[in-house]
Amino acid sequence: MNKNSKWLKTVTATSMMSVFIISSMIPTVVQGSQLSTAKEEVVYVNLDSNGDLIGTYVVNIFNDSDIVDYGNYSEVRNMNTNDEIKYDSGVVNIKNSKDKLYYEGVIENAEIPWDIDITYKMDGKEYSAKDIAGRSGKLTMEIKISENKKATEGFFDNYALQATVQLDGKKCKNIKSDDATVANVGELKQLTYTIMPGNEKDINITADVKDFEVGNIAINGVKLNLGINKDSIDTSNLTSEIEKLQSAVKEVDNGANNLNNGAGKLESGAIKLDDGIETINEALKTLNGKSSSLNEGSSEVKSALQTIETSLSKVNTSSEELTKLSAASGQIKDGISKLVTGLETVDNSITDYYNGLSAAGLKDTNEFVNNHNNAIAALAITNTQRSLYEAYIASGINGVQSQVATLAASGDKEAIELLNKYTAGDTNAIVDYITNAGKIISIETLLKADISYIQGSNKLISGIDAALDKESGELMKGANALKANYEIFDKSIQNLVASLSDLMVNMNQLKNGISLLNENYSALDSGTKEYTNAVNTITLGYQSICAGANELVKGTSELYSGTKTMVSGTGEFVEETNGLQSNVDNEIDSMLKNFTGSDSEIKSFVCDKNTNVNSVQFVIQAEGVEKETVEVEESKETEKLNIWQKFLRLFKL
Repeated sequence: MNKNSKWLKTVTATSMMSVFIISSMIPTVVQGSQLSTAKEEVVYVNLDSNGDLIGTYVVNIFNDSDIVDYGNYSEVRNMNTNDEIKYDSGVVNIKNSKDKLYYEGVIENAEIPWDIDITYKMDGKEYSAKDIAGRSGKLTMEIKISENKKATEGFFDNYALQATVQLDGKKCKNIKSDDATVANVGELKQLTYTIMPGNEKDINITADVKDFEVGNIAINGVKLNLGINKDSIDTSNLTSEIEKLQSAVKEVDNGANNLNNGAGKLESGAIKLDDGIETINEALKTLNGKSSSLNEGSSEVKSALQTIETSLSKVNTSSEELTKLSAASGQIKDGISKLVTGLETVDNSITDYYNGLSAAGLKDTNEFVNNHNNAIAALAITNTQRSLYEAYIASGINGVQSQVATLAASGDKEAIELLNKYTAGDTNAIVDYITNAGKIISIETLLKADISYIQGSNKLISGIDAALDKESGELMKGANALKANYEIFDKSIQNLVASLSDLMVNMNQLKNGISLLNENYSALDSGTKEYTNAVNTITLGYQSICAGANELVKGTSELYSGTKTMVSGTGEFVEETNGLQSNVDNEIDSMLKNFTGSDSEIKSFVCDKNTNVNSVQFVIQAEGVEKETVEVEESKETEKLNIWQKFLRLFKL
């Protein structure tokens, strides 16, 4: 007999004595005329070092005198009295002469409720228990405990296990194992594991070992009954937290509804902004369409002035040229008439421009500017958007991330929300935010540039319009006066050829005046062309504003749709959390049932005909790892044994 076998029998005997002592304190249960006698079962299971079944026997414990029991045994044995056991066809009958009776029944090929698999590895290589004994290195010991589907139902779901592994503290260092309760037992390190009912367990033990050995692995199973009930558990804190959660969920739902309403208003405002921008765009197109007429009128005026100046330059003040003066004067009169006509064309073009504004829905350019300012206000650009966009322009996305952290630390709500989205896994949150901020800031820049240009253009056009006003415009009054005066002057020329000296004075004044007028009007004509070119540029650039406004409308529409979905979700969340307290109570009841096992009936492991079983206990032992030794068997003396010695002799001790 090797040391492992001797150790196993010693533990078995000790366990039996514990059962004997404990059972002796249990009051006798009178079962009346039941078919099977009240009893307790202790199931002893021996496994080899791999966890494979070697043998199974059951110790049945009774307190009655007339015993009837059932079981399919290959062998039965009375353990503590000399009373005869009558066993036939699975039925055990005993006339018990003592207060308590123990008899053992051996079960062949028993199916215990748990499958147990044990493996050993040294430095990553798997060995059998025999081959790993005495080796040194990095040990990995694995014990897998799982449900045996072939076993009788009820035991796996209602019985808790306690597994114990003992390692030599001198030979095993750096012992590590999750979920283990570690205790010192002399020089041994005892690792204890608890497996709750209905659970499987993978035990993994690692250690640095030298001359490796390990004792037998003990696994005990009992029906778990901790005597816990729901009334003994204080759930007031949990109830309070659930109420807080329900209140918070309702606040989230209210906030989601408020956000949804705000998103709806934002969408409506964006649509109005888009409509306003489109109105401005149409007005710009109308203004740009009238630019050609303005340029043509201005060119006619300039051409007329150049014709007059050219004609006057050809007039020779000598007596020889007087004969040509009459014809030249007529040409000048026609040129002046064209000048007046050209100025009237310019004035009409300006009138058409204002009519175009009116047709586009704008009373004047001030309303045009006000619409731009309203559009800028509707963009609702926040300081956070400006700060993060400036950080992006200065340092790229790294600068944005740093600025987000800084703003969030200072309590900025937008930055905090953005940072929360990013840390929650929305990695595009910051990029999307900066992209959107860039769009609306660009729109704001264009609108402000447009306002500056419109205001400048308005001043220019107002100046031109004022100068060309028929009643108060100095330029138009001068042109009309020039026309009227020259008509008189032309008649005078025809009549005053003899008055050459007076004519020469008037001619010189006329040349100087026309030259000055032509010089000044060239600057006006150049400014007019620059203005119309600028109008064309603004009209083209405004298309980007229109596109941006369309994107803004699309984005706000998507936001509104998203908030609707969020409101639906938070509403469902509120409904789900309304019954949370009841669900938690049910889960607590379910968990307590798993712990207490009080609702499950105790059944016999041996035979379902044994209907009066008070307890069933499993004592499972697997062979450990031990180097082989040669023992000299001691001679046995024949002697008269007392009851205690007989009990020990049953286990060959």
